[in-house]
Amino acid sequence: MKHIVRLLTVFNLLLIALAIKANDKGQVYRAVYELNEIYTYIGNNREPDLSDERSEAKFRKDILRLELYPESSFCYSYHTWMTDSLKMEPNGDKIWDEMFFAWYRSGRSGERTYPHKRSNWLIEKNRLANSMTVYDFFDSQFYQYTDSLLSPVDWIITDSVSTINGYDCMLATCSYHGRDWHVWFSPDLPWHDGPWKFSGLPGLVVSASDAEGLYRFELKEIYPVSQPVKPWVRKPKKTTRQKFLKENFEYLKQLDGGALSAEFDIKIDSSPDKPKRYRIGIEKDYDYK
Repeated sequence: MKHIVRLLTVFNLLLIALAIKANDKGQVYRAVYELNEIYTYIGNNREPDLSDERSEAKFRKDILRLELYPESSFCYSYHTWMTDSLKMEPNGDKIWDEMFFAWYRSGRSGERTYPHKRSNWLIEKNRLANSMTVYDFFDSQFYQYTDSLLSPVDWIITDSVSTINGYDCMLATCSYHGRDWHVWFSPDLPWHDGPWKFSGLPGLVVSASDAEGLYRFELKEIYPVSQPVKPWVRKPKKTTRQKFLKENFEYLKQLDGGALSAEFDIKIDSSPDKPKRYRIGIEKDYDYK
């Protein structure tokens, strides 16, 4: 089986290489990633104390798409795009409400039968302008802020090599917005890009995880697309990165388990005998208490 996977990966790399050599500069590719996240927190701990007997590790899985243009990219959650696409259709909000309340009245057990968001952020990167535009969402409002592609990332490329999902990879490390990251990238994939905010390595990111093991990105497939998805945000409110993160954190703290579950697909036990739990988030270099 591993031999077959390796052959398929080599074939995909050959197709990508042929497209590039054919000087098809306008071709857009889509890299699909799986994001696995542990999101339960206890009390005011900076990270989940999974050794505490009251704590139960809770997991969330997302599918991310990274639209790769020659000099730019756009990363978003497939599930969030599907949910927002439905709501933007005529009577979309009504259809979503009917689907949600049908599930809610059924006892809220088993798999959700209505489209629901996962990661809310949408990230545009422009290498020519050395800029990153982030759109994010909470409390029925989209926000927009800018970040730099080069700051504060200081990549350290190590001598470690590995084959991950059929791709020959090298290991790089960095500290970024409050977390330490181990990132495997493949020089055979000719994009200085990756999921979420990762960028600047001499090859596409194949796998990335933080030192605490709370977040893990993994490349599943890559293929050319003729109709890439573009940002669909309407009338975002401009802000700064740290201001947005702090306000979003305070908003999440005020919600009960039911509201969190409905809006963010986060199942939190808010019963009186349990400590208060909430998400700090993938970035934690902001003033939160």
